[in-house]
Amino acid sequence: MVRLLLPILIGLIALVSIEFSGVMAWLLVQPTGIVLTGLGLLSGVVLLLSKNVANQADRVAELIGQPYGTLVLTAAVMTIELALVASTMLTGESNPTLARDSMFSVVMIALTGVTGLCNVLAAMRRGALGGDGQVDTSQMAAPNLLGALTYWDLISTMCVLALVIPNFSRSTTEANFSTPVNVVLSVVAFGVYAIFLTAQMGRYRNLYTERESLVIAVKEGGEMLEAEGSHLPLWKTAILLVVGLLVVCLIAESMGQLIETGITDLGLPNSLAGVLVAMLILAPEALNAIQAASQGEVQRSINTLYGSVVATVSLTVPAVLVLGEITGTNVILGLEPFEMVLLALTLILSYPHARLTGIEGLMKLVIFLFWILLQVA
Repeated sequence: MVRLLLPILIGLIALVSIEFSGVMAWLLVQPTGIVLTGLGLLSGVVLLLSKNVANQADRVAELIGQPYGTLVLTAAVMTIELALVASTMLTGESNPTLARDSMFSVVMIALTGVTGLCNVLAAMRRGALGGDGQVDTSQMAAPNLLGALTYWDLISTMCVLALVIPNFSRSTTEANFSTPVNVVLSVVAFGVYAIFLTAQMGRYRNLYTERESLVIAVKEGGEMLEAEGSHLPLWKTAILLVVGLLVVCLIAESMGQLIETGITDLGLPNSLAGVLVAMLILAPEALNAIQAASQGEVQRSINTLYGSVVATVSLTVPAVLVLGEITGTNVILGLEPFEMVLLALTLILSYPHARLTGIEGLMKLVIFLFWILLQVA
């Protein structure tokens, strides 16, 4: 139990130091080298916490089964992400593209960078050779195709409606819809997600479980290694999961100023700051998906990553549009032209494959690389 609590205690100490001491103010006025060192240390704390969160999510998934296990992680992350976006809109400076940039960052990180890596890992893990030296296709990594296709349908539809079509709206002069259309978009986004969750947890639950039963034992010295924390009951594991997620996201958000300072000192574009914060916030889900893929569990990694994207687009859009009306903040949803092209290419490559070779993952990683380069350039 002490080993499980240690990362959380380290995270709490870091968070208290950031929020209630002069450490952050001191760092912000230091030379670039010291700023980057502090940023690296805090990033290490976030990754340590994220690893702990991913382990607890695995334990929850083991106890309550799929797809409920990944839904718990997605729900916890989304709750905190929405709280952070709302707090920024209510107390921060007016930023009409905040929601758009946040959603697009999540889409690109999840669907290209992390999914690409997961595809490669899963393909390598399950790419068994037959007796003739050729790849045995029956043993290749594969998602539960109908479930993966459902995710793709939702993601492609909601991303285009929320991030592309507003650029072509004739009801306003900016990349947004008029209030009546925004109301319809919000109701549709929330309603579609609610229907999807009902189906996923109900009669179509089997579409979101692994295509085949995988029992992969990790042994050392002939003895099975027991997962850390596997002796804990569900309620304790869930508490550790939620507390760890909360600390991760609060630290990541508090690091925003430090990230902006480091990026400014290095002469990099300010848009890169939002990308780095999104990466840190998504770290628990990313690590959970990578762990699943490395064990050959393709569908669980899809449930985590695609589920996060569906939840982000479907829930962030109604939330920010409502908050925009309440606070009088202008909200811009439409992407820039080059971002629309990258989104289209990402959606095309995200179409589920019946079997994974790893090539599709490499192409997604290429898109992720170019997206990062365009943020820096």
